[in-house]
Amino acid sequence: MTVRLVAFDLDGTLTRGPTCLEATAARHGFAEQMAVWEQARGEAAIIEVRAAVWALLRDWPPERLAAPLAGIPLAPGAAEGITALRDAGLDVVIVSLAFAQHAAYFAAQLGVATVIATDVLTGGGFRHVFPSTKPTLLAAYAAEHGWTLEQVAAVGDSHGDVPMLRACGTSVFVGPALPDDLTPTLHLPAAPIDEVARRILATM
Repeated sequence: MTVRLVAFDLDGTLTRGPTCLEATAARHGFAEQMAVWEQARGEAAIIEVRAAVWALLRDWPPERLAAPLAGIPLAPGAAEGITALRDAGLDVVIVSLAFAQHAAYFAAQLGVATVIATDVLTGGGFRHVFPSTKPTLLAAYAAEHGWTLEQVAAVGDSHGDVPMLRACGTSVFVGPALPDDLTPTLHLPAAPIDEVARRILATM
């Protein structure tokens, strides 16, 4: 089926450097604690880490939240690739485990209108995004537009992206080594995003 929507992971896919949380921790003095937190495995442990991190960040003004992100390099060709996809009539969305505020910063840089990311709700709760929920949340977004996941091309770089990549009709893996449980449509290690976009458009 024709691709109508392209879903990009953020850390390691649209950016190529430290993650949003790594950059924030390095800038504001809790890198050592962040290194420990990043070893968390399982959704319950990840929830605890997110609550602890947000307890540090929640009172920061937007400019302080954004400041560390400015030093994270975008993937080569990111702006050009997303422009090419949008010019071809495709919708583009960022689907990330990162906090929505962080993902929104890069979405604004790249002209992406929609972000599906871990969101802080009124009252202090979270709408969590996990690897296992990426395909469900993406499917819900696609369905709002009358599309199925067969019409989605997903791009990711890590094992945390595997559920989303396996669920979509077209999958592009830009990480260096393929996970054992993934056979993507395309494996393009460290590929520029404009090249990824060209290859996706060529499948249509």
